[in-house]
Amino acid sequence: MNIKIRTCILWISLLSLLTIILLHHSIMVIEDEGEPKAELEIFQYENGWGYQIVMKQKVLIYQPTIPAIDTAIPFPDEVSTRKVGILVLKRFNAHRNFSVSKQEVLQCLPSY
Repeated sequence: MNIKIRTCILWISLLSLLTIILLHHSIMVIEDEGEPKAELEIFQYENGWGYQIVMKQKVLIYQPTIPAIDTAIPFPDEVSTRKVGILVLKRFNAHRNFSVSKQEVLQCLPSY
């Protein structure tokens, strides 16, 4: 009888350990399969620069010109393009309104 109890306790312990390991693995897989994040890509466009926001190889936002200003001209350099693109990307990934104001854009440009 004593051996049966020990064997039963051993099996219960092993099954509990196996259950914990499987649950831990399941949680890790679920976290890894979280919502995919969009990415920023910078490109040269005509006489300047532009950016696009891409997710799963699909272009979601294509911005070849400076947004929120009155004229349609490309960004003057890669740095200012990246600054505005990162601002839009962060808002997009946070599920916020990702539009930018003229003031925000002008703060990113070297001189306009």
